[in-house]
Amino acid sequence: MDIGTVLRYGLITLGLFVLIYLIAEFTPKIAKLVDAWIAKYRENHDPKRNRSYSVRSIYELPPKDRTPEPPADEQQDSQEERNQ
Repeated sequence: MDIGTVLRYGLITLGLFVLIYLIAEFTPKIAKLVDAWIAKYRENHDPKRNRSYSVRSIYELPPKDRTPEPPADEQQDSQEERNQ
């Protein structure tokens, strides 16, 4: 075995360990940034109009007290009619 081969594989292994360490260090910081972004997003959007806040099973029926929202293109048409 050549010393160059051992050194090369050793450095590759060390590089992988450094990469794993960096991912472990920066994951909580990235999570804080994402949480702050989500909080800001939720402040600016009305959860009553947006159905993405509610998570339902595929077997769960939609709530009966809500009327179904029209498709997005019909919503834009109705908003344009109200503005005129």
